[in-house]
Amino acid sequence: MASRDELWYRGKCLERIRGHGVARQRGSRIEATDARDDALMRLCGEDMGVLREIAQGIGDGRVRAIAVARRIDGTIVREKTMTVSIRHVSIVTSPELASRDAAFLRELVASEAKMAFRKLPILWKNGSAAVLLHEAVGHAAEHAAPRVEWPSWLRVSDEPAIAIDDCGDEPRPADLLSEPPSCSRRESFRDVPLRRMTTLVARQNGAVLEIPDEHIEVHLVAGGGYDALTDTVLVNVSIADLVHDGKRHRMRPFKILEPRTSIAKSLCGATGEPIRYPGVICSREGQEIVVGSFAPVMMTS
Repeated sequence: MASRDELWYRGKCLERIRGHGVARQRGSRIEATDARDDALMRLCGEDMGVLREIAQGIGDGRVRAIAVARRIDGTIVREKTMTVSIRHVSIVTSPELASRDAAFLRELVASEAKMAFRKLPILWKNGSAAVLLHEAVGHAAEHAAPRVEWPSWLRVSDEPAIAIDDCGDEPRPADLLSEPPSCSRRESFRDVPLRRMTTLVARQNGAVLEIPDEHIEVHLVAGGGYDALTDTVLVNVSIADLVHDGKRHRMRPFKILEPRTSIAKSLCGATGEPIRYPGVICSREGQEIVVGSFAPVMMTS
């Protein structure tokens, strides 16, 4: 494995980090060294050149650009990820979509947040329901949590877009409402591969969506968590609007902290096809990886 990690701010590079190493499995043991693969390092350099040009173009933000190249049983896998922050609000994106996502973020952070949170029905827009379900369904599946009753119209699956996982196995889609992800993933060569999500896709089949006159509309989520001991879900909402009498008022950031059973019962409607949400940086047992996220517009009571 080889990696390059660069931090850019207002078009200038502040920090550069290079990494490389090899992990080999010997029976039940994994032996890791800092050996260097020059071919992988060259590929990382090529990919970072692409990321660097994009980072320089986002002159009003903070950009973290990461290029990773892995050799797994002879197959080379390349990953390019960018995290863009403007006015302390972040999105995770790819080089192909970074400029568009940055423009979307720039537009959202332009409004001043004044309204405080109060409990109202929530409309999860822009695919943001994928973050809620990432925690309440995806992480629960990774931890083999007891099943809860979800709406009959809801489908949540992990749909790998990779040809090989970090253990050299061929990934397959997994129904996260009934089984854990099929893929083994690791952040670095030093880490033990774990069953992790790759691309969470939520769908609705025959759901009905009724939007009350007064409600909250979520646009971006700062992050979240799932506590396997208490079966509790946390979601930190960074940008949302309070909609009342046809008018929109930007809300201050707020958090949702509920038992997983309450989240399941609160899902009361959905409409349309899955919408891409800027990816999620998923942390589990100290390993941070990117998980793709897709969900239709959904409502929670």
